[in-house]
This record gives sequence, C-alpha cells and structure tokens, in this order.
Amino acid sequence: MYQKFFRLTYLSCILVFFPLLAHAELSPREAWDNLKKLLETGGYQVLGQEVSVGSNLSIKNVQIFFDVDKQTDIIFNIEAIKLSGNTDGFVYISLPEEIYVKYLNEDEFGYKTEASVLVRARQLEFKVSGKPSKVLYEFTALSAGFALVELLDNGVASSDFSANMELVLADVKSAITSTGGSKIEVKSLLSTSGASIKGGVNLLNVPVELSFQYVMDQLKSNSVSNEPKISLNEDFELALEKGFFSTSNFTFDKSKLSLSAATPGGPVSLTLTTGPSSLTSAISQAGFVIQSENENTVFNLNLPNVEGDFELDFSEFSSSLNIPLLAKSGEQKFGMSVNLSGLNFSDNVWNIFDVNNLMPNDAASIEFAMEGLTILDEGLSSEAIMENPNLDPLDFGQILNFQLKEFLLSALGIKIEASGNFQFDNEDFKTFEGIPRPMGKASLKIEGSNEFISRLEDMQLFPSETIMGARMMLALIMRATGNDVLLSEFVIDEKGKIYANGQRLR
Repeated sequence: MYQKFFRLTYLSCILVFFPLLAHAELSPREAWDNLKKLLETGGYQVLGQEVSVGSNLSIKNVQIFFDVDKQTDIIFNIEAIKLSGNTDGFVYISLPEEIYVKYLNEDEFGYKTEASVLVRARQLEFKVSGKPSKVLYEFTALSAGFALVELLDNGVASSDFSANMELVLADVKSAITSTGGSKIEVKSLLSTSGASIKGGVNLLNVPVELSFQYVMDQLKSNSVSNEPKISLNEDFELALEKGFFSTSNFTFDKSKLSLSAATPGGPVSLTLTTGPSSLTSAISQAGFVIQSENENTVFNLNLPNVEGDFELDFSEFSSSLNIPLLAKSGEQKFGMSVNLSGLNFSDNVWNIFDVNNLMPNDAASIEFAMEGLTILDEGLSSEAIMENPNLDPLDFGQILNFQLKEFLLSALGIKIEASGNFQFDNEDFKTFEGIPRPMGKASLKIEGSNEFISRLEDMQLFPSETIMGARMMLALIMRATGNDVLLSEFVIDEKGKIYANGQRLR
C-alpha cells in the first residue's frame, strides 16, 4: 500500500502541482531526460515521439502508464509536451491546459471498471532550472485540478449508479527539487489559497441522491524523499533497507465539509468544520510514523422528522502512531497516542440517553498514550501481511514489552486514570491461552464512581442486579481512599497469578 501511495504522489505533484536556483545550466533535452527519469523512478513508464527543432524539444502523443497492481492501470494521455530554452536562463515546459487520464480495472471475474478524468490547469507556467545533477521544477497556475468525466461498468454507463467529482486548487505555487547521484532526493513545496472538492452520487434504484463539498483555506504541503536506485515496484522492502525514506507535512487554516442527501424518508444534511489542522507522516527503515492535529471541530447532523440538530464539538484532537515495518534481529519500538479535549454534545444528542439531565453535562476529555517493544519475524510491508486482514499479529512477530504511559478519561462526573508496564514471555502461550504470558504492574484510580453509579441507578437504564454487580466488582478490586476516590494496584507475577491490592484474583 505504501508504494502505491508514493508513486501516485509523484505523478500528481509533477503534472499538477509543480513549482529557485540560479539560471539554468541544462538544455531542454537534459530537462526532459531528468523529468522522465524522475517519473520512471516512481514506477511509471513514459512513451512518446521525440522531435528536436534546434535546441528545442517536442514530445508528441505522450502516454504515461502506471500499473497500480495486476488488475489496475492508470494512463495519462498528453497530446504534446514542448521544452524550449529562453534568454532568461530557464527551460520552459509547455503542457496542454487539459489532459485526459484513464483509470482501468478488471477484477478476477473479468468485470471491468473504467473512469475518464480530465486534469486542468489555467494560466499555467512551468519552468526548469539548475543542472543535470540538481534540477528545480517551478509550477504556478491560477487554478489546477481534475474532474470526473465518465464512469463505465463493462464499457457502458451503469443503469443504477452515476457519480461526479471535481477538485480545484486556487493560486497554486509549487517547487520540486530533484538531486541525482547514488540516491535520488526529491523535495517539494506546495501552497494554495484554497482547495475545493465537490461531487455527488445518485443511486437510481434506491433512490438516494448524495452531494458533497469540502473546502480548505490556505492549504500547504511539503515533502522530502530519498530513493536508492532500486525500483519500488520491484522490491519495496529492499528499497527501505537500502535507505529509502520519505517525510511529508500537510496543513490548512480551516475547512468545511457539507453533505446532503435526498432519501425516501426525507432530506439528510451533515456539516463538519475544523480550525487549524495538520497531518505529518514519515516512512523509512525505522518504520512508519503518522501524526495528526486539529482544533475547533464541530459536527452537525440534521435528520428528517427530527426537531433540532444533533451536534458535537471539541476544542482539540491529536493522534499519533508509529510502527516498525522491516523484520530485524533486534527489538523495535511501537507506540500510539490519542488526545481529545473539550468534547461537548448538543441537547438532542444528550437527551438520547439522559432525558432528565441526571448526569452532569460537562465537557469530556480523553488522553491515551502507550508504547512497547517488539521483534518482527516478517516485514509488515510484505504482500502476505498487507493483503490478509485476518492475520494474527503474533504469527509474524513477538511482543516484548507494553507500557501504558497514560490513560485519562473525564466525563459524566467521573474521572479514571490508569498506567502500567508489562513484560511478555514469548515461550509461554499456555498460561493465558494463546497469548504470551505477561508479568508486571498497573495502577487504577477512579474518582466519582459512587455518584456515577447512583445516577445510573436513578436513570433506570440497567436492571438493579447489574448496578449491584458493578458495586460489588469495584469493592472487590478497589480500595476506598478520600471522598469517593478508589485506588487499585494490579500485579501479574512470573507464574501468571493476578493480584489486586495484594488480593489474588487468578
């Protein structure tokens, strides 16, 4: 999956989002050879009829092929690409304002899906400078994007489904630097004043008609990749081992998603707005890392025959994930974190489960952070693992250590905190029936549980036996301290025995 993403990113950057070195030291021929090499390094095949006129170069009937997998191909058809030198020292690349792209897929049963996409750029300027060993591509356009032109099933338009989609970027400025050598390094920058993607789907047999629009302000991105001279299509794991890495960052100031649907039961509408947001990712032989942050998010849902909206909002949400990818002899780190703060619900949402307002409707928050050590016997990027969603993680690796660094939940008048650290014996899968035997300690603190359970009892959501069972369970594993505060320390010893506050549970 990783190689597909990066190959597609290459071509979208190069053909749609291109962006200062000193004046050019390369010819139109060298500029074309470098561009072609950059595409081919990303797994593309480039064909075209080259015609030289003096020092200028024209490539006619250009086709750029990309095999996504054995069943899927993407083909860019470009009438002509012209490269010409200029007295200002730059090589200018002329592209048509409109380029057609074909998406072709045939599944194992012979069913064919075909999509035609039109890529467009208005007031486009694309120029190249530098020298063969270090080339800078600069791209500016008043607007750039694509539109879905046609969608076919087995060569004909579907009788029960139709769709449309269009993406537009405004005031596009982009720069891509390609440095050659034993490894190819590519740096890219992109900025736009805004981006908009809109479209719709019509299910004729239901019938349901869906339309959407997503708008982002001040969209910016940057990325750096370093590729050894190894085909990603040939062996992605080997490329990682030889030093491939890629990092990218994506930000915008605010965004809004609007979705509406005409259904047999009536109209449905949904909006999602966010404030400043970012997404950062990195992949290398050290593993895969992704981090996201966004602020001031509001989700609103309006349903037919229901008065008022269902709405929730939160002030901040962030998450991160890091996992190893390659099989190595030594231990490797993994981790994950989530932070959600200032979560609020509208009255319509709250009244679904608390119509009498017995629970305190304060802003909720959750914090979670964990990390650990593992040994991978098989790389996570291998096809055998990526294409098998039901594969047991313990079939391709070992977990050595798990540490719950932080867990905090504050909601409905109750506060729960937990932490813990456990080692695992991967030679013992019998004590805990199929998982390596853990040993270590954990702590748990609960504030406000007595009041919370009393409110649950007043709400009559659960039978009295369930409420009583919850109280008994807490009394068994927790000890009271302070005003409605419960504490517990859990221990799993080297023999697999479990203790809570010194009392054996297992």
